[in-house]
Amino acid sequence: MIPTKLKNSITIHHFVFTILDLSKTEKFYTKIFGQSLYSNANTAMYQVGQTMLIFTQKEEQNHIGTKFNPSNIGLEHIAFGLKNLEELIEVEKVLVVNNIQNSGIHIDKSSKKEKIWLNDPSNIRIEFYL
Repeated sequence: MIPTKLKNSITIHHFVFTILDLSKTEKFYTKIFGQSLYSNANTAMYQVGQTMLIFTQKEEQNHIGTKFNPSNIGLEHIAFGLKNLEELIEVEKVLVVNNIQNSGIHIDKSSKKEKIWLNDPSNIRIEFYL
């Protein structure tokens, strides 16, 4: 087992997502998080807190046209943590101003905390969560 002190210092450095359309994905995430840190013909990277989000569009033809399904084995969703309701309200304003379809602020059934969920262009579920 990793010692507690070391375990408590570990952070998530990055997530890599294989997506369907890099252009649409980059436009979507730029509306939320601002300009990507790095971008080329097949990859875009964003920094959110200490975590990097990396989106890659593969050239291979496997699964082209198949959208992400959160019911399949694998990633179900990614949640970005916020400190208070004021921050969540600010995120909601950004989504509305940029015409990004979302659930609006509502209470999570399990935790009883406020959240907003939305799907990116590849239908990957994202939450902003208190």
